[in-house]
Amino acid sequence: MRFDDVFQKRMRRALLDRGLVLATLLADLLAGKVSADRVAAIVSGGKPGMRPEEKLRWALDQIERRRKLLDAGDDAYGRCESCGVDLGEAALGEMPWADRCRAHSG
Repeated sequence: MRFDDVFQKRMRRALLDRGLVLATLLADLLAGKVSADRVAAIVSGGKPGMRPEEKLRWALDQIERRRKLLDAGDDAYGRCESCGVDLGEAALGEMPWADRCRAHSG
């Protein structure tokens, strides 16, 4: 793997933390404790027209896919899924669940 152990552990922790935030937000949304606007402020991406709970589930799936790649030592973690360019440690440090470079992030 092209990342050292310290960086990998930091990314794993950040992915797990983000997953916890999203799972809690989903539970709160389903319980009527938060609004769709709050979800929209936290989660971007997904397909147009997705309901807030669908966006959260999509984001949780994205986190899980990234975590599995990282845990498997797969070289695809930290690379753009469209063009394969390395996203770099700085970008991953900001958003460990990133799966696209700026050119392909839409």
